[in-house]
Amino acid sequence: ELRTGQRGAVLAFLSGAGIRAAFHAKDGGLWRNRVFTHLVSPYATPGTHVIEQNLSLLTALGIQIAPAPRRPALTVSTARKRAADDLLRAAGVPAGKRLVAVQPFSLWRYKEWGLHKIARLIDHLTGSFDLSVVITGSEDERVRGDDIIRRCRGDAYNLAGRTEIGEYAALLSLCRLFIGMDSAGLHIAAAVGTPTIGIFGPTSANDWAPRQGRHQVVYETMPCVPCRRKGCMDSGFSRCLEKLSVRDIAQKAGDLLNRGAQLKPSPNGG
Repeated sequence: ELRTGQRGAVLAFLSGAGIRAAFHAKDGGLWRNRVFTHLVSPYATPGTHVIEQNLSLLTALGIQIAPAPRRPALTVSTARKRAADDLLRAAGVPAGKRLVAVQPFSLWRYKEWGLHKIARLIDHLTGSFDLSVVITGSEDERVRGDDIIRRCRGDAYNLAGRTEIGEYAALLSLCRLFIGMDSAGLHIAAAVGTPTIGIFGPTSANDWAPRQGRHQVVYETMPCVPCRRKGCMDSGFSRCLEKLSVRDIAQKAGDLLNRGAQLKPSPNGG
């Protein structure tokens, strides 16, 4: 169990496994820590990437880990890619153009940048490059995706809620670039080999962002960043994200899109 919450502890106990390993939780003394046969401390050292944090649980148990590079990877089948390409065509996305995925949403609103800024970023990208933008997200986020589309003047399409998880990974594998919040989509895009720009605020980019040069992060340089809280003073509002300008993200996007030789080819030869 790689987290310190209660749900994973319950599942570990119900599994009936003879060895149940987890990180020690400071508030787990009543029952949570007692569920496990092996506990490792500490859970997280600030500045240590989550990959290294998670692997430290295995090494503490004497399990040998392959040397670096350590990067999550997802293999997408040809059938899945074909289904994703069919979805693009059905949505009216033109073939032969470079494709950029933008995920404006996160499970937690305090990690989001703002729909009006997302729309301006999309207009900048479609106005500066010959490309199409697809908005991704869950079914619950589709209405907000439509709101963004209404604000856009460029070549943008709302695919939020249109894919299952396997098709979602395939869709991101067809994209030349992914831009998004600190969310699952950012990590799925990196795992299928798509360059990313992660927009960070209260959470730590050093801990969570995909690594290597193909992956960039943007965050506001404020003394309180990262605060690792649910917005400013747990208010649900993040001033560090509010201060980020469209120019901050657009410049990094332009740099990655201009590295044509270093980026993967777009679908249909674009």
